[in-house]
Amino acid sequence: MNPLYYIYRDYLECLNRQAWDELKNFICDRVVYNKQEIGLTGYRSMLEGNFRDIPDLYFKSELLVVDTSFVACRFEFDCSPIGIFMDLPVNGRRVQFAENVFYEFSDNKIKEVWSVIDKASIEKQLS
Repeated sequence: MNPLYYIYRDYLECLNRQAWDELKNFICDRVVYNKQEIGLTGYRSMLEGNFRDIPDLYFKSELLVVDTSFVACRFEFDCSPIGIFMDLPVNGRRVQFAENVFYEFSDNKIKEVWSVIDKASIEKQLS
């Protein structure tokens, strides 16, 4: 099995445990997220905010493809964001949505992330 598979699996476990001090083992110092360099500190802040806004957030890959330096993952979330989420008044309602994420690795760490969340499915559930 490709070593990135195991690294990525451990990364998801780190996220779900909210073991923020361990992120440095998986994320490059100058990580780029959706074409913007946010660095490790910004990446950590983003994830902490995600868990603050979605207390029952849990990362579980539904579809995972691993290449020599890339990982593609589709997440299916079933959670209850508090307040406004993605500019939508979710306010604690349970919603289901997908996120498609591509990661580029360098030296076994994530150096770039491209993420798209299916906002339309959340809008449909709230209407």
